[in-house]
Amino acid sequence: MFNAFITGDWKVFGDALKHLVLPALALSTIPMSIIARMTRSSMLETLGLDYVRTAKAKGLPNHIVILKHALRNALLPVVTIAGLQLAGILGGAVLTETIFSLPGVGLSVFEAITARDFPIIQGFVVVIAFIYVFLNLVVDISYAFLDPRIRLD
Repeated sequence: MFNAFITGDWKVFGDALKHLVLPALALSTIPMSIIARMTRSSMLETLGLDYVRTAKAKGLPNHIVILKHALRNALLPVVTIAGLQLAGILGGAVLTETIFSLPGVGLSVFEAITARDFPIIQGFVVVIAFIYVFLNLVVDISYAFLDPRIRLD
């Protein structure tokens, strides 16, 4: 797909995108449902707080109250869950690539597991662990941008 994009072969690129729809849906449905449920519950909790009611009482438009006051504070737990789910998708890629016969790291790891090629398996586990730690670091740093009460010192 990347080669088709670089060379400008748009017919092949469109065909590759068409064949990625089902694996992308299979990989993303569970994490997206968890993120949506967490967003809803966090927003409902935040909309009942005093500062949101004060913003409404001051006469601010509803979309301003929701976007600037409620959503920004409701995003902290959502960003945490999204970071964890994104890291979990990497593990799900092994199964998805195996089922859909997509050439990638997941299929290579599956073949290494069936062939008992331990150095490849260990390397994959180390890379996934580093990615997981890096995503958690990004989530922690993003807290400072989402919540003005948190400072990076």
